[in-house]
Amino acid sequence: MIYALRKLIAFVFLGGMFWFIYQDLGNLDKPWFMHALGMIAIAFAFFWLLIPMVVVWFRIRRRHAQNQVRYMKWLAEGGVANICERPARNARLDLEPGEQVCFHEKGTLYVEKGRGEEAENGEIVRPVGRPSDVAFPGYRRICHVFQRTHCYMTNRRLAFAGKDLDIRIPWGELKKFTVMPGGIVFEATHVKRTSSTDGGMSSTRFAFTFQNPLVVADVLRFAKMRIDLQAQE
Repeated sequence: MIYALRKLIAFVFLGGMFWFIYQDLGNLDKPWFMHALGMIAIAFAFFWLLIPMVVVWFRIRRRHAQNQVRYMKWLAEGGVANICERPARNARLDLEPGEQVCFHEKGTLYVEKGRGEEAENGEIVRPVGRPSDVAFPGYRRICHVFQRTHCYMTNRRLAFAGKDLDIRIPWGELKKFTVMPGGIVFEATHVKRTSSTDGGMSSTRFAFTFQNPLVVADVLRFAKMRIDLQAQE
């Protein structure tokens, strides 16, 4: 988004400078004309640097506010009390005996730059997309799209399953997670991959988009708390 805004600002200002010079070619040698061009250049630099960041900041605030409103509505309807473990219907995930799903959502999985980019033939695969500046502030430069896939949370693990993809993270291996405006960044001590064609993903730090990360964060805490209580018994 920042890149697109800066291209628009550059187009407007450079086009305006060209028109301004073209209309007054006879004044090119006059000091006031050079000063005017200098002021236009300073204004261009100001808008080029500041305006995109301000727009992104306001959009992040708007996303936070929307998430909070939906989160409060979810809490009013019962929150984690309404979570029920159930067998997944038409799930892409192969469930183990006694395993049940408590949350499922489809989204986009992002991995860190330089992780999982090497194809089987040894060639480096170029990133096909980046996360949004609004959804994942500060994360855009270091990661890229890995796959549009499914996220499952069960009574045993966090999992991502889709086309030629099966990533399983036991709750005990999930080190921490960070809530972002458009998703969650996960960090795990170990990532188990059961698919041999998962693109060589080796990163233990990755991000996934969710409709409301605040709700998902509560589900994550609930699932981890259940595991911790079972371990203490």
